[in-house]
Amino acid sequence: MAKDNINFIFKLLDKKMVVLCLGIEAVLDFIYYIIPFLFTFFLTMPFTIEKAVTITAIFILSKTIRTFGLYIERIIVDNYLYKYRNLEYQEYFKKIEKLPNSTLAKYQTGYLISVIDKVTMLVSEILQSEYVGIILSFAFLFYTSFTQSIYLFLLTLFCSIISILISLKILKKANYLVEDLYEEEYKYSSSYQDYISNIKTVKSLNSNKYFENMIMKKSDRRFTKNRKYVFAYAKEQFLRNLFIIIPFATLLIKAVIDLSNGIDTLGIIAFYITLHVEMGFIFDELSHNIVNWFELSAIKKKLKEIFKVLDERTYLKDFNEIVLNNIEIKYKETKYSIKIPHIQINKNDKVCFMGVSGSGKTSTLNLILGNLNTYTGEVSFDNHNIKDYLLDIGLVGQEIELFNMSIKDNLCLGKAISEEELIKYIKELQLDDILNFEEGLDTVIGEKGLKLSTGQKRRLNLLRSLLLNKNIYILDEPTSNLDNNTEKIVVNFIKNHFQNKTLIVATHNPEIKDICNKHYHFENHILVKETE
Repeated sequence: MAKDNINFIFKLLDKKMVVLCLGIEAVLDFIYYIIPFLFTFFLTMPFTIEKAVTITAIFILSKTIRTFGLYIERIIVDNYLYKYRNLEYQEYFKKIEKLPNSTLAKYQTGYLISVIDKVTMLVSEILQSEYVGIILSFAFLFYTSFTQSIYLFLLTLFCSIISILISLKILKKANYLVEDLYEEEYKYSSSYQDYISNIKTVKSLNSNKYFENMIMKKSDRRFTKNRKYVFAYAKEQFLRNLFIIIPFATLLIKAVIDLSNGIDTLGIIAFYITLHVEMGFIFDELSHNIVNWFELSAIKKKLKEIFKVLDERTYLKDFNEIVLNNIEIKYKETKYSIKIPHIQINKNDKVCFMGVSGSGKTSTLNLILGNLNTYTGEVSFDNHNIKDYLLDIGLVGQEIELFNMSIKDNLCLGKAISEEELIKYIKELQLDDILNFEEGLDTVIGEKGLKLSTGQKRRLNLLRSLLLNKNIYILDEPTSNLDNNTEKIVVNFIKNHFQNKTLIVATHNPEIKDICNKHYHFENHILVKETE
């Protein structure tokens, strides 16, 4: 299952487009690396005007073809990779949507974003690597060394193999450092993203030094891990370059000796010098490609952990009864457990849960929502077990999450609702102030509704839930942190518009309790039904 969950990394690649992209890169590499090789046949003495014309013609023609090829590459390859990244983001979002809350609680959202950024970057770089350039460079090097001497060829082959093996060995070890580095980067980015997303709270607490010091400490730990990784990469580069210098130096010395003995090796000398410069880039490309594969492997390992379990349960739009029987909810962090002997909620019931904070109200709501797995007992909807099915529930939670979109988009979420209807509800909720914004309902309210007050956000949250038009709603302390006047507005709105809905409410408000036909409270974390 975990393997299937991360297949989207390569599954979304269009095979024909990948072959086309690699083909374009191959042609461009061939044109680029064939020029210095061809020059070895023409940079010989005597250097005639005919040779000069031939070299000039080869250079102009190849550069012209490559110029057009690069233009085609930008249009085809860049556009395809951009499309691929978009598909990856969409598929990743679908996977994230299916993550259980228990998994989401382990990861900061900023980290989940950074993972897909890294994946798309690595895949793009792997697809754009100069594979043909790497092959051609080695082929030309081996061919020219063979034409000079079989011993020089064997030396070149030996040094090249040793260089590649050293790179693989060091980079493979460095891969473990990459995993450690990612872990520290995860901790750093989680804290950093947390502070940024709550920057308004950070400012209001006026404890800038604390947050700055926390960022610095995590940054220092990340730097320590990164330094070890950079050292490994630098060692690999140093040893690799050292071994590749040996055959080039030997080949050049042999060519110079041959030149002094009257053998025309001018073209060979020019070729080796040019190729050595290119081989530096080629080996860096090869090393970078190996690193990319190792990094991608490390990320795939992390993705297996993240997507180990997905919530594939089917949603039920409607129901007749909800039954909770012999429930015991346990948390590792607490010594007690929450117990629900038995409760039955029928369609159109209005059920109220009351009790002090921490007694079990929110846990019971999360159980019905299907967000808990640390419990024993049975939860069912019309004999459908909650382990296989979920109810399509409208939730008005204590946390108010609005998006950095317009007020209208936040409320409608793509549904076709007239502005007149929206304004009617907004006025009923006494939210006339937001209609006075310069752009009215088209006003973008900022991340998490930054431009709005708590009371405004809570009422918009309630209205959005109503507009989703569900058959059942869960309201978790819908009047908390509201002043008396706003509290009355919210209570009246619930009375007026949720009459034909099934309501499950956790509240301290007596007026909301009065609209319910079934009442429960928690005593010592045990759910007890109140007598009529």
